[in-house]
Amino acid sequence: MNGSLQTLTPSGMGALIPWSSDDSDGSDGSIPELAQRAKQAALHRGCALVRGLTLDEDAFKLLVRALGDTADHRFGEGQADLLKLNASREEGKIVTGRGPLPLHTDGLLVGSRVDLIILYAAEFSDAPGSGETYVSDQLTAWQEMPGHLRRVLDEYEIEYLVTERGYFPTVPEDWYAVPATRDYGRVRSLNLATAFPPDVTPRSWDVRVKGMEPGLSDRFFAELDAFLRSERYAYTHRWEVGDLLIIDNQRTLHGRTAISPGGTRVLFRGQLTLSGTP
Repeated sequence: MNGSLQTLTPSGMGALIPWSSDDSDGSDGSIPELAQRAKQAALHRGCALVRGLTLDEDAFKLLVRALGDTADHRFGEGQADLLKLNASREEGKIVTGRGPLPLHTDGLLVGSRVDLIILYAAEFSDAPGSGETYVSDQLTAWQEMPGHLRRVLDEYEIEYLVTERGYFPTVPEDWYAVPATRDYGRVRSLNLATAFPPDVTPRSWDVRVKGMEPGLSDRFFAELDAFLRSERYAYTHRWEVGDLLIIDNQRTLHGRTAISPGGTRVLFRGQLTLSGTP
């Protein structure tokens, strides 16, 4: 179905969906139809990119709801059909702030199932390397992962300590374990978040391997992150206004680079749960 589309990584993840604003009267110009094409490509390839769209907040929410059921919302900000990732300068804002976000699975920390993540660039102006979103082909990476990394994920528990309480108000206040894999019937995949760089503060969460010496745990997450973000598996997207990126949250992990001091970055984000999807 999507075999002729341009892929985004050497591993074969991702698809670039052709779009032209001049086609607004043709079938390819129908945003609902195009959204369905991008959705199917994301489900087959892990993520799909469409460029050149014009969406305000209401149009974005309609687009999200046309794609499926919104996820169970358990966060302290926004809603499942629209959260503004606005590079806030407010003290204590991390997920919606300006610092980096490590590779992670949406819904992981709050125990919510998220199948698709919808991102749209409403505003963007930043230095190269800043404010970018990166997506990792975690399924292929997991299959090809060195044995010593797989062994930790298979044999140990991963624990998290959430420090951004305003964004995650309902999670435990102490360390708690989250299974490192998940399977909702569509695909079995990794279910985790990697660590913030040691020099980054504040952080939204801390992560450790339960029962492992702290130095060894830190080295494990550093090596795991480097592997998952290697060129073979990871696609880094430099945003342009009008870009739409649909990410399969079960097949990939994603994160972002820090926004520069003078950078502007406003992304609309939606989250979907595909009930009944095989």
